[in-house]
Amino acid sequence: MDPDQRATQRNTTQGSTGADRQPPPADEPEGVAWKGALAVALVVGGLVVWRACSTPGGGASDAPAPPSANPAASAPSDAADAAAAPQPPRCTPASAPPFVIGDAPPARGAEQGAGGGDADSVEDIAPFAVEVGRGTTFSGGFAVGAQREAEGGTVAMVATLSADGAQGKLVRLARSRGDMDPPVVAGAGGAILAAMLEPNAGGRAIKVARVEGDHVTWGAELAEGRDESLALDIAASGERAVIVWDDVTRDGKRSRIMLASADVGTLRSVTSARPVSQPSTDAEMPRVLGRPGGYWLAYIARAEEPARKAAAKKDDGDEDTAAAGETITHQWIEVVPLDEAGALTATPRAVTPKNGHVLAYDLTLGDDDGLILALRDDDTPSGSIGGHISAVLVRLGGASEPRVLVGGDREQDAPPEAALGLGAGVPALLPGARGPGGQDPAKAAGAAAWLAIANASGPTQLAALTARGELEGGLQAEPALGRGEPIAASAEALLVAHPAGKAMKLALLRCASTAPFNK
Repeated sequence: MDPDQRATQRNTTQGSTGADRQPPPADEPEGVAWKGALAVALVVGGLVVWRACSTPGGGASDAPAPPSANPAASAPSDAADAAAAPQPPRCTPASAPPFVIGDAPPARGAEQGAGGGDADSVEDIAPFAVEVGRGTTFSGGFAVGAQREAEGGTVAMVATLSADGAQGKLVRLARSRGDMDPPVVAGAGGAILAAMLEPNAGGRAIKVARVEGDHVTWGAELAEGRDESLALDIAASGERAVIVWDDVTRDGKRSRIMLASADVGTLRSVTSARPVSQPSTDAEMPRVLGRPGGYWLAYIARAEEPARKAAAKKDDGDEDTAAAGETITHQWIEVVPLDEAGALTATPRAVTPKNGHVLAYDLTLGDDDGLILALRDDDTPSGSIGGHISAVLVRLGGASEPRVLVGGDREQDAPPEAALGLGAGVPALLPGARGPGGQDPAKAAGAAAWLAIANASGPTQLAALTARGELEGGLQAEPALGRGEPIAASAEALLVAHPAGKAMKLALLRCASTAPFNK
């Protein structure tokens, strides 16, 4: 038998796997296979000895793992990967084509947000455009105060949208004279209450209207004074409605919070305006919110401005030093409960640190009909980037400590979203599935409240909150929301406003909260 025949016979006797093997080269030295196996064993043994020696204490690790599997080393990278990973959308359009206030420009692209226009285009904002204020809910759906250029000037109106977003209409209120904000609105059963500012010979007046269907009933006017602030709010609880605003004292040294109430059905039986903030407090930017049995009143209080050094140099002729910059003062939020008639039931108390710098805030009802406050605290000039957004839960018996939600120095157990930047955005709080005096949030599919942070430099960020004002899930942009601004909410949907040229588009989103953040 020649050598080739012997090689063939050896291959056929190796078993069923021998057919898949290639014959070794004819010149391969004998014993190469066992020498290679010995080399691999030596390398593996050396690695084991090196790892045993490098383990703290000189002992081998009970659970050998490559260095990248170290939990302490991988935790930050895992958090970063989770934050960077795209999150599934929580919001979907809930209405047909949006309701448009004004003349909308033609659509320019296929990608559209809830408002029907380019969700991420900053060119949608145009001068002399329709303006909208805060929205509200009533038994007929949603309502929002608006104003637009018409009739040779500016016209104030109320826009309503049905609960399913299918039907919308505009109700004209009056001509708006001067550079005023859109009307503020509040739901009162099947009616809508609207309050707006109007210049007059004595300064400004507050006009209050009741809107039912297409019918508008005007109530008595309230004197607002000559204060530069346009802050104004209205709410209804039971048979009375409360109107609050800020005004300067007679000597002009400080600002104070004024309040009046009226009958909801007729807007008559109006009480005289009276101050409700402490006489020694410089207060501004009031907000009022109805609750079972009364109201919550909140406002910003500030310390007296320090004397400007430039004022002491009256003879200084240097123009570069004559102009003073923006003064950064200590500002905090004070809260007081009111009864249904608008009378104080307690003394106003500070619920945020008095050495803070509160720039803006919003509020909604929380756990046990308490008050959730979301505020931006920032000691940098207006419009700059920085600061943080915190939340506070206020009850009749006291208030919780402010908890940082986004930005700034966060607590050890704060959610990862607290490390995100804010830009120049301010918080907006909207009621969720709980609703005013409503259902148990644990039995609801949505969030107890929603936190929205609109920013001109990027898309609007949205987060779900618990009834205690804690983050539930993450703070993230929503494709269906884009740069739109949520302005009202029911238990089922968010009302979103999208600028579209000189027009404004109103549409509904249905949003679901994500899994709660586990501390």
